[in-house]
Amino acid sequence: AAGESAVGSVFHDLNGNRARDAEEPGIEGVCVSNGREVVKTDAAGRWQLPVSEDTGFFVIKPRGWRVPVDGNQIPQHFYLHKPNGSPTLDPPGVPPTGPLPASIDFPLYPNEEPDTFRMLLFGDTQARGLREVNFVTRDVVEELIGVEAAFGMSLGDNVADDVLLFQELNEAIAQIGIPWYNVFGNHDNDRGALENRHRDEHFEKVFGPSTYAFEYGQVVFIPINDVFFKPDGGYTCKLTEEQLAFLRNYLA
Repeated sequence: AAGESAVGSVFHDLNGNRARDAEEPGIEGVCVSNGREVVKTDAAGRWQLPVSEDTGFFVIKPRGWRVPVDGNQIPQHFYLHKPNGSPTLDPPGVPPTGPLPASIDFPLYPNEEPDTFRMLLFGDTQARGLREVNFVTRDVVEELIGVEAAFGMSLGDNVADDVLLFQELNEAIAQIGIPWYNVFGNHDNDRGALENRHRDEHFEKVFGPSTYAFEYGQVVFIPINDVFFKPDGGYTCKLTEEQLAFLRNYLA
């Protein structure tokens, strides 16, 4: 509804259950965004942002803290508000999320982050079928297990036009044992989507918003989905007005 807002908090999850309990303190000064506006949490860790019928909220992880990860080491820094779910897609996108929660709360945990650190970057794993997922596992992942790196990131084209392989590829990369961020690539799209804005529905379902940000040490990372598919095939790259507004608001 026009004028509706979402509210929530960012808190120190003392017992690790990912839910804010009465004794758990809020964290002040943490940035939270809806993909356009960016606000800082108040002294109680609370935030408020505008919401639409298709909004991805995310906490911008600050230095010295970490977000929880799922079983495949994918950061859980987001909440998707899609009351009606994704449009009809094959395979299906985000299921209906229902009414807006009374409070969208993001747990954080203290994390030591030195000025100098190592990270892993994968470019174009672009796995086509399980056979090529196995190539990635055998030729790359196995050699990196136990590496001293703070986190990793895949820079797009994780798969070759088969979004169902996200799960298999994530399970493989998770064996490295570090948090793993992802960028949207032109081969990571929902090919059956009728509008460009729905091309990242399955990506969102697995990884969260396709434009977001996080901080580690003295570095700010801002993955951006700049892929725009042409009606007659192919794609071009550009930034939207909403993305530019997000960048302006966050950098400010």
